[in-house]
Amino acid sequence: METLEVAAALVFRDGKVLITQRCQNAHLGGLWEFPGGKREPDETFEECLQRELREELGIEVLVGDLVESLSHAYADKTVHLRFFRCQ
Repeated sequence: METLEVAAALVFRDGKVLITQRCQNAHLGGLWEFPGGKREPDETFEECLQRELREELGIEVLVGDLVESLSHAYADKTVHLRFFRCQ
């Protein structure tokens, strides 16, 4: 079974949190999620978040504290998620 490591950003501004909608043709397409993505083997979770948010949203973030870690097993893969507060 495949195992994925994913970093997710918790970006707050003016009492709101940034979320993004998954592409329709992606796994769980159309659902809402915190921005982020899969960690490459040669990068930290913090570097992953900076790269993913730059590539996908065109924004630069400062990655702060780890807020939560959790794992979820799907039928075909397990996802390990780490949520970081970002500015």
